[in-house]
Amino acid sequence: MVLLNLAQLLRIMKRLVFAISFLYFSVLSCTKDQVPPREKCTDAVTYEDIEFLIERSCATSGCHDGSSGYGDYHNFEGMKTDIANGGFEAEVILNGTMPKDDTLSTEEFRLFQCWVDNGYLEE
Repeated sequence: MVLLNLAQLLRIMKRLVFAISFLYFSVLSCTKDQVPPREKCTDAVTYEDIEFLIERSCATSGCHDGSSGYGDYHNFEGMKTDIANGGFEAEVILNGTMPKDDTLSTEEFRLFQCWVDNGYLEE
């Protein structure tokens, strides 16, 4: 049988308290953050208002040009699949992963956001 002296016992207890505290705060910090919903835009933006942005940022070679397999954004009709399945909103507004080779200014992003928020108005 091994007997521990008081100093060894205190060292073990300190380590145990540290480990339990570390685990406790690790679990608390890993809880899902609550992000408040973003404010919806009420400005009526139509496809015609943003067509120039889509042509510049999306309907480019290797992207949504109709020949790359990622859809054809040269017209509203060609975007309907990605609009209906939520892909456009997810990639541009929620995730910010599109456009790949272009950076949107704050105003350009807002135009896309308003278009999405108001139901993708065509005209």
